[in-house]
Amino acid sequence: MWKKITIVIALIACIGAISLFVFKDIQKTSLDKTVKIEEQYEDFIVHIRIEKTEEGFQVLRSIEYIGQEAIMLRHRTPLTQVTINADNAVFTGSPISKQMEPGLQYHPQEPLKFQALDKGVHKVYVHTQFFIEEQRIDIRTESEIKFK
Repeated sequence: MWKKITIVIALIACIGAISLFVFKDIQKTSLDKTVKIEEQYEDFIVHIRIEKTEEGFQVLRSIEYIGQEAIMLRHRTPLTQVTINADNAVFTGSPISKQMEPGLQYHPQEPLKFQALDKGVHKVYVHTQFFIEEQRIDIRTESEIKFK
């Protein structure tokens, strides 16, 4: 009698575990579509690309210089900070100098990787900060991403 009860309980537990894994995959969200953001300030264009990955999504960041003469750009790490659902960029790294030639697209950071977010629309905040000579330049923009 106890043997039958144990087998039934084990069978119910197995079915429950399998159902949980199937339900979890069904509930998994993903980025609805790739999002491209471009924000121009004077001779600089900040490029952002948000794309789907297996684990969630990644953010690719770069800055393009479209001026006429070479300049020296200084920045802390990261050059471009991207935050989700909170506008709280932090620039804490050691200063980095980069010679910017006309037409140069600068990619100083690896892609930012994020886990998938809850279903719905989420706000993306982009803040790029750097110095030209002693002048601090802040380029800010925001956008939205949608998870389904």
